[in-house]
Amino acid sequence: MTVPALGAVEDVARSIMGGHHIGVEVTGMSDTPHQDQPDPLPPKFIIPVRYVSDGAVVQTTSSSLTAELIHVRSVRPPRPGLVIELQLYFPNIGEVVRSTAIIVDVKADQGAGFWAELSGDKRSSDRIAAQLAQHRETGDRGCQRLHTHLRARVLREGRGADGYVTNISRCGAFVKVESPPPPASTVDLDMAIPGAPGRETVLGYVVHAAEHSGLGVQFIGGSDLFRSRLDEYVARLTG
Repeated sequence: MTVPALGAVEDVARSIMGGHHIGVEVTGMSDTPHQDQPDPLPPKFIIPVRYVSDGAVVQTTSSSLTAELIHVRSVRPPRPGLVIELQLYFPNIGEVVRSTAIIVDVKADQGAGFWAELSGDKRSSDRIAAQLAQHRETGDRGCQRLHTHLRARVLREGRGADGYVTNISRCGAFVKVESPPPPASTVDLDMAIPGAPGRETVLGYVVHAAEHSGLGVQFIGGSDLFRSRLDEYVARLTG
């Protein structure tokens, strides 16, 4: 994967951010990367992310993050040039970090998502940079994995497989099933979160899979209610 050039939209983005025109589309920009000198891929960093696109709330997760650029997994990516507000849920701080972003590239593969240039205020930028610096120093995962045992069902293209979630985090889960779908596919994961009424269904991106073992999924499409219930459950496991 080649990362789009960061400075291509900087001046336009800043002028829009000054007016706080969230949802405005920036035209006349190029999201074509420099083919002769591709930028290195930003470091892997997975945290929960929330945004609104075309009036719909999307609770998903990142896969890469720097102080200036983020990759967000999504099956409903905003179109290139659109200005949106991202909410970033870092594990070590008690509140959400908000940052304005401009969509600079959208990947065609299902669930691959989009790249966005972060153009928030200095306070947001400083907080993001501080969290990334702490992550580099400690080597901690973006989201802590916790052991659990929850009945689950994996659904893909009309076919389902029953199994168990054996570990879970705010960003994803490992599901033990006999015949998992292949990596880079998207699935519906249906499970019962203890303490929550009924069952929860979240869209997942298959990060890795092994026959007779199971699959690791990254949560890429949930509701605010799912996020709230998942966070409460994870807090109980860590407490």
